[in-house]
Amino acid sequence: MPIKPSLPFIERLLGGRPTGFPNLLVWLELGILRNPYGVLTALVAAWLYIPAALAAAVSLGLYGALLATLFSVVSGDATIFASIVDIPLFGDAMAALSAKTSGVGAAVAGAMAGMAVGLIVGLLWIFIGPFQDGLIDGLAVILATIAMGIGVGLLYTLYRVLLERRLLQISGARRLSRREAELILPLVEEAAARLKLPGHPPVLIDDTDDPGAFAYTRHIVITRGFLEHFAYDREAIRAVLAHELVHWHNGDPVSALFIRGVALPLYLVQAAAGFLLNQTRNSLLRFLIWTVFWPVFVTVRYLVVPTQAVESREAEYRADQGAVLAGYRSGMRQVLSSFRRSFEGGRNGWAAAICASHPPFELRLERLEEPDRAYPLPEDES
Repeated sequence: MPIKPSLPFIERLLGGRPTGFPNLLVWLELGILRNPYGVLTALVAAWLYIPAALAAAVSLGLYGALLATLFSVVSGDATIFASIVDIPLFGDAMAALSAKTSGVGAAVAGAMAGMAVGLIVGLLWIFIGPFQDGLIDGLAVILATIAMGIGVGLLYTLYRVLLERRLLQISGARRLSRREAELILPLVEEAAARLKLPGHPPVLIDDTDDPGAFAYTRHIVITRGFLEHFAYDREAIRAVLAHELVHWHNGDPVSALFIRGVALPLYLVQAAAGFLLNQTRNSLLRFLIWTVFWPVFVTVRYLVVPTQAVESREAEYRADQGAVLAGYRSGMRQVLSSFRRSFEGGRNGWAAAICASHPPFELRLERLEEPDRAYPLPEDES
């Protein structure tokens, strides 16, 4: 019996990665540098304390509103506006208006002033604070902070790539059963061949009831809920496997890992807080969670996610078109029409926020239309 040659240790350790790259470093480099604006935003948001600036702005805004309201009770709104606004006629008009608002005008003015001062002070503290001891020291602090963020991102990416199989098993993924292998392996091999890929990663099954499919750096995971949702329909399975193969081969999971690693402080808080929100149905507890973690939610939703949205949307369109090029247009439309939401949704607050940046499914369906065919609503699933 011939002895099979043993693979090098690094190849065994990193089995399942795309082989169309010259070496491991090129694969990681292309994935890491795929979305530089997303990396920059994650670096600024997580390591330059943007949530702290937002918290300072709102805290001082509420403090200003409280002080203005108390002062209006003692001295009257007219006194406040007349003393603050010395512009002829305008000050009198504001005082007259405030007299009709029963203190609301003072509270609003105090809140606006407090928020403006808080935001300015917070941002100045973030960006100017390091330079209090001199230009050289300030630059050293900024550069060290940037190096720390990039270093954490690299270490996190390597950790997730190297231990991916074990981490997936801990999260509930398992190997294919005999019957599942007989069904799925020929389909993924066919999809990889049609996409002209030299190979494909191992496919794992997650026994959750939620329909989903996910591309990781060295694995593809498909849920039992997805298989049952489509009654093990081969066309739908082929299409979603082709979609995930494109993500895998293009290094999209590596890019997502690196950005998550750079934003690790935000990621940990957002993931934990988002998990608590998803698990909590009590309105009071949900309000308390929002009260504590809102600066992180706002930073991720309105700063980090928008800078990732452009690349995220293009990656989804590329993966959809990959399924079309493989000959699975109808299957991809079947999957998108059935869900009308992301089948790649995450299990925590961070992943859910990032998946929210995916393009609307109607626009994805539009890009999958054949030129000479009509696609009226409602969707014809036949």
